[in-house]
Amino acid sequence: MTPAPIDESTLALRTRIFPPEQRKPEGAFAVCVTIACVVLALVTLYFAFTVTLGEVRTRSLHLFFTIPLALLLYPAWRGARSYFDWPLAAAAAVSFAWAFYRASAWLDRFVGYDDVPTVDFIFGIIALVTIFEATRRTVGVTIVVLNLVFIGYALTGPSWPGVLEHGGWAPRELVEMLYMDAEGIFNFVTGIMATYLFTFLLFGVFLRATGGDTVFIDLASAVAGHRRGGPAKVAVVSSAFMGMLSGSSISNVTTTGTMTIPMMKRLGFRDYEAAAIETVASVGGGLMPPLMGTGVFIMASLTNIPLIDILLYSIAPGVLYFTALYFYTDIRAAQRQVAVVPKEDLPKLFRVLSAGGHIFIPVMALIGLLLMRFTPFFASAACVVMTVAVSFLRKSTRLGPRQWIVALEGGARVALTLSGLLASAAIIYGVTVNTGLLTKVTSILLEYSGGSAVLGILLIGAMSYVIGMGLPVTASYVIIAALGAPALQELGVSVLAAHLVIFWFAQDSTITPPICMTAFVSARIAEANPMRTGWECIRIAKALYIIPFMFAFGSLLDPSLLEVAFDFLVALGMFTVLPAATLGYWSRPLSPATRILLAGTALCLFMATLGPATNGLTWLGASAVLCLASVAWARKQPSLSP
Repeated sequence: MTPAPIDESTLALRTRIFPPEQRKPEGAFAVCVTIACVVLALVTLYFAFTVTLGEVRTRSLHLFFTIPLALLLYPAWRGARSYFDWPLAAAAAVSFAWAFYRASAWLDRFVGYDDVPTVDFIFGIIALVTIFEATRRTVGVTIVVLNLVFIGYALTGPSWPGVLEHGGWAPRELVEMLYMDAEGIFNFVTGIMATYLFTFLLFGVFLRATGGDTVFIDLASAVAGHRRGGPAKVAVVSSAFMGMLSGSSISNVTTTGTMTIPMMKRLGFRDYEAAAIETVASVGGGLMPPLMGTGVFIMASLTNIPLIDILLYSIAPGVLYFTALYFYTDIRAAQRQVAVVPKEDLPKLFRVLSAGGHIFIPVMALIGLLLMRFTPFFASAACVVMTVAVSFLRKSTRLGPRQWIVALEGGARVALTLSGLLASAAIIYGVTVNTGLLTKVTSILLEYSGGSAVLGILLIGAMSYVIGMGLPVTASYVIIAALGAPALQELGVSVLAAHLVIFWFAQDSTITPPICMTAFVSARIAEANPMRTGWECIRIAKALYIIPFMFAFGSLLDPSLLEVAFDFLVALGMFTVLPAATLGYWSRPLSPATRILLAGTALCLFMATLGPATNGLTWLGASAVLCLASVAWARKQPSLSP
């Protein structure tokens, strides 16, 4: 039977929301993939409105779909044929089906005491191997190598020196812990992916299917496109909006960067500057509520802090991040004498809101449901359904049955990368906890920090830089949070501050040379030097390195709104002054002395945020004196040529 032909609009939608790196199956293969993806999406939505089947069964059912699909849709290497993909996918499906079947029996046994049946051991090995292969195909070999290092550590415990030594695990014991217990592959990390992270991703895909990404970009263009450095500011504002849809920096770059980067270059920005601005803006999408990055869902489980509380506390830092970038682009645009885009060439704000403003209704509903303390799983699933209903308010956004199927399939396809990644992260976390490595690393960090929280945060930053090389942000966060968050808490940093410090530092792995994946994607679009783009990103993304210290020592996470407001306003001043000091430009080029005075002003403002508002007044006064001195000095100096 020949499948019905696909109309052009459906093909266009599939092109927009299906990950481009995946295979494009045809015929019966395509039908099978569509059915599997749609069933997975519908079953997960069903669980959101009813009850799940229990921890191991719900999570093994999720992996039963996602790991085989990843093996079928991602080639083993570029141009590889699928001779071994089907047997490998079948083996993965059987191993997770066996886990689903055996879940009840495993609950009745004693881990570490009862014998491990040979059939369970074999299927456990298959599950591990297929997870590693799916992860390698989707996100690269780095995290697989890291998994093997941790597994090697578990198997060779007595051979390690000093504090790292432990009793060691026999192969059967290790497979038992990772496959037959809820503390391994099927721990809370995979559980998050199998429940509300999946529905949040699905929500983002449905928003994109209605044209939400176009609405956000048009809205950003209408608000900021006509201002100085307009395309750069469109990149900043649209990436803040796009963070609501994906929480992925690379996704943001590929969505907004294809439009903003060429415009920035055409109007006067240098190629590496355009790529870096888009990169840093896109990274900020993962820091901006309500979706943020994948790690925020894991953070809620690790800290036992409600997701809505983390999102609310993240609003002020997210706004500060984009404000810092906005001021940078404004001053750089003035310095480069970037042309202004005529208003008549930009979308009109009223028309954008009248045509697509209703797309914001599900986003607002999501925030409302979370504030009413509905579970993230229910809230995100309800907003998926609401998005479909809201789409009928305008013909241009209306989703019909074919679009529903494409969006359901697209949501499952988007989840494939994260499913393998988080299953691998779950294995690392399981080994870390069960071997006692978590407490060992905590003691090492405490020893080397000498009891200093500042030094501890710097060590965590260095760890994030090294571990994050080549790793996605989520994996980097999970590993560093498992190893480093307890140490920061021992040093007096609150649990939320410790995890937000790590979460923000984890973002720098995508922009910091020598391995900076998001910067490389932007550089490819801009036809710029990737390494120069990466170094420019570091120069621009100062907020990414400053704000974590405000989490630890300031009042951004204080229950008092007055304390938060004080730090927020002072930090706004700091991020206004800092670009002028680093770029050497305000309304005209600045002399070295003026730049030093402005840098001193920014430093005093930063110090004013590190503690209660009453203690910051002295620093605030010092910053005012330095700022006035810099203005007076600048007025006395002759105009410098650009």
